[in-house]
Amino acid sequence: MSQSIGASAEAEQIQKQMRELRADLREDVQDVVVSAHKMADIANYVRAYPWLCVGAALAAGYLIVPQRAVILRPDAEALVELAKKHQLVVKTSEGPAQKKRGGLFAQLLSLAAATLLQGGLKFATNQLSEAFEHNGRAHSNGRTGGVTP
Repeated sequence: MSQSIGASAEAEQIQKQMRELRADLREDVQDVVVSAHKMADIANYVRAYPWLCVGAALAAGYLIVPQRAVILRPDAEALVELAKKHQLVVKTSEGPAQKKRGGLFAQLLSLAAATLLQGGLKFATNQLSEAFEHNGRAHSNGRTGGVTP
């Protein structure tokens, strides 16, 4: 009998230790979560090391932005030499260059047409909205449309 009482007390002692261990574990996990959030927050690093962050941003910008294109303006002899070296064939377009269509008159005519079209659409929209508003409005007698007595 004394063994069962001793075993029962020992079991309760183990259960008590397990409850305390779980409580401590919950607190430790919360501390780790808070610490991880602080470590992932970039603003903390910027406040703590502002110049290092500026330098890192400059270095990243330098690496990301492409270099300027080098523009060469070779003379005629260099172009001929380059063409021979790479076996380039240049075909010129036959015939006169196409003339730009229209002029000032065509642009003014296009502007006038666009303005008339816009005005016509506005007029049609207003007429349709008034018609729908008039037909859909319920009168004081509860009937739609018609004249109220």
